[in-house]
Amino acid sequence: KEHPSPSEALGALGGVPQAVRAMVAAAGGAPTRPPANIEDFLWNIHTVLAAQPGPFSIDLVKDAYSKHLGHKCAIERFLVVGEGGLAATLKRIPHIVNVTTDGTGATVVSASQSADLSKAQLIDADSAYRRELIKKNALAKAKAQAAGAA
Repeated sequence: KEHPSPSEALGALGGVPQAVRAMVAAAGGAPTRPPANIEDFLWNIHTVLAAQPGPFSIDLVKDAYSKHLGHKCAIERFLVVGEGGLAATLKRIPHIVNVTTDGTGATVVSASQSADLSKAQLIDADSAYRRELIKKNALAKAKAQAAGAA
């Protein structure tokens, strides 16, 4: 194995610092069922991020998800995780996740939507975002075809 996983790396450093454990566990409850569809997965990601006291390291997202919801974060089941890794994947859902860098240059994530958002409101926001993407892609395709015809 070329690179250790974040969990392995933290283990090699003596484990997760107490402050991080507290942050990751913040609002964890009884285990929930794994998501059945993309909407459920986006809701789960939102609830995990919204439960955190602030932006936190992207390397802790999967652990925070598992601890908060009681099941594995199978992001690959719902979103394509390519060469850009988790950061690039989460940047493709900016209506759910803010991906930024902190003062040290580390990549951190936070919820894009307010913590009190309902699941129905999140699904509406996702639908609106998808409609906007379809419009933008259609416009770009039309411009490319017009440029090709000229």
